Amino acid sequence: MERRTNSPITNTDADAALARLASFDHVVLAVSGGPDSMALLVLAAEWQARRNSRLPVISVATVDHKLRPESGAEAEFVGRESARLGLTHTVLHWLDEKPTTGLADAARRARYQLLDEHARTVAASRTAVVTAHHLDDQAETFAMRLARGAGVDGLASMPVERALGEASPIALVRPLLSFSKSSLLATLAARGVGFVEDPTNGDVRYERARMRQSFPSLDAAGISPRAVATSARRLSDAQAALRYAEECFVATLDLTFGNEVFAAFNSEPFKRGPAFLRQKVLARLIARYGGASPEPQLSEVEDLAARLQLTDKCTATLGGATISAGSHFVRVWREAGRLDQSDISLGPGESRIWDRRFLLRSTPDATTTVTVRPLGNRNYLKIAGRLARNSRPPARASYALPSFWAGSELLAVPSLAPFALASEPPLDPAGCELSAVAVLSRH
Repeated sequence: MERRTNSPITNTDADAALARLASFDHVVLAVSGGPDSMALLVLAAEWQARRNSRLPVISVATVDHKLRPESGAEAEFVGRESARLGLTHTVLHWLDEKPTTGLADAARRARYQLLDEHARTVAASRTAVVTAHHLDDQAETFAMRLARGAGVDGLASMPVERALGEASPIALVRPLLSFSKSSLLATLAARGVGFVEDPTNGDVRYERARMRQSFPSLDAAGISPRAVATSARRLSDAQAALRYAEECFVATLDLTFGNEVFAAFNSEPFKRGPAFLRQKVLARLIARYGGASPEPQLSEVEDLAARLQLTDKCTATLGGATISAGSHFVRVWREAGRLDQSDISLGPGESRIWDRRFLLRSTPDATTTVTVRPLGNRNYLKIAGRLARNSRPPARASYALPSFWAGSELLAVPSLAPFALASEPPLDPAGCELSAVAVLSRH
């Protein structure tokens, strides 16, 4: 079904591609108004009508990044088209301050975070966010990563389905990966459905736009997007084999996660492992504990893995995480100095994301608004005596944890509760009616 033609997608091919959506109770279509996502919108609505089934429930969400004056009108356009097809539509706004560098990556991260948070509000046991990534996207992504010297993970194709985040209950599904962009455009043309054009798609200041403009030259050389996507798919098979090897390697390390305060693993079997697997373990732990900090370069992870193999004791910081190696164990935790998390106010029933690592919740029957802020060195010292000495986590691993306050009164530090002495007041008292749950990975 991997075709690069100007023919519309047939109902038979659409049914085969969208069939995996039937395993969900609710799917949220991520639709920007561009041609790719508008084709997804139309195809999904038609698929549901042909099935004549109540499930999955299909809804539509548009992320307004607030980067262009016309973005609001484009979201309204998607809302009108969704209503015409009988689907509910929600606009999600990226209101954070926009970075001066790395805007495209920041926008992507914000988009997935907003979609994740929105999908979690859906009252369904199995929920998916569905995007319109297609064959040409696969090829462009492969080429961009190849230009940066990416390894197997970077060059492997986008999976059709994965978790939206490491511990997220929401699935990310990309059912159109086998279709070319030209076939999506032909599908819209055959139905007379319009779309909006994002001018940044042709802006050569962006890497993807530059790579897209180079593809006609590659086609002339016989390197088609389909061939590139096929290589990416085969590298995905290699990636799956390496992931199996990684799981076997991790099983030898006695890896623990310390209630997400810190990770620890045995250094001796780690040093004996292959370089690639040592790098994978470090990269995953840095991503898990590095929070909202930018991810490190592969070369930086390679250098750190080599350093840990050659020395018994060292401390390094990378990707927002601190890596501390002792004679027997290596520990990883959030680097407090890299934490850029302002105070969060939580009213009854509200939930917010903390440092892209924790989902914070206040129960609906809570009586007051509370403030969540980093615990910090000074406040940690005030409660350190309430922690069991023989199981106390590294002090510096606690500084970046979320702590819950009512005015100047410290109410709870849920992450440290398992380490508290039974005789001391609990660090997550029931009367506080708060919880810190669901560790999130980077998107």
